[in-house]
Amino acid sequence: MPQALEIALDNMSIPAPDFNVRKYADEAEASYRDVLELNAYDDQKLNPETLRALRYLHVVERGTMTHLRSVLVTATHKDSRVTAFLITWAFEKYWIADALDQIIRAHDGADADRAPFKTPVERTIRESIVANIVGLPMIAVHTSLGTVDEWLMQAAYRRVVELDPHPQLADTVARIVATKERQLTFFEAQARHRLAESKRAQKVTRKRLAKTPWPIGARAEPSANTEFFFEYLFHSSPETLPQIDALIDSLAGQANLNLMTRAAAK
Repeated sequence: MPQALEIALDNMSIPAPDFNVRKYADEAEASYRDVLELNAYDDQKLNPETLRALRYLHVVERGTMTHLRSVLVTATHKDSRVTAFLITWAFEKYWIADALDQIIRAHDGADADRAPFKTPVERTIRESIVANIVGLPMIAVHTSLGTVDEWLMQAAYRRVVELDPHPQLADTVARIVATKERQLTFFEAQARHRLAESKRAQKVTRKRLAKTPWPIGARAEPSANTEFFFEYLFHSSPETLPQIDALIDSLAGQANLNLMTRAAAK
């Protein structure tokens, strides 16, 4: 192995600093049920568009386990620090989905989708084969995917409240976004560190980001629902998606992908 490549790989295998995974796991956010105050919706209902957006977000949050199955059959699983984070991340997203479910169920005729997710076996096998050929740069891919998805999802939650400023929903969303901010702290630091250390990681990540349906989990929904997600939440805030694209541009080797602008145009 050429010395320069060996050094790059060694550097990329060192975790990005300044995030205490053990502390994060110890302080993980669990059930929100005690603070949802669902009776607040008895006299002031959420509008139908808000409920549809929440149902979509619920499905996407639940899709974490499908995504995690694909991630943990790759080299990413060999990094114990990343794996420990992802397990806690999945736990927190489960309870975020549960909170959305409770809000939806508090509105008559607005049941959330609670059907079990199924991951096609051939997709998991294919992901495992390809990803293990790629090797260590897959950690950069997966942390970059997490970073971009967090940027989009946080923007989506904030837009839900801007469009329907129900006080109790605003309180719940603020709690959810605070949890997601902690998750983003890990994802973004890892992504920036690993991309900066490897041109190969940049190339593989760029290809994967371009092929990913956004948000992560969108595959579980009919395309009409994803179209609604982008149209309802972002059409009246035209600056939001370009701002996310600008953040993506700031990741090493990922400039000019225009992922969010393209996703909204589909």
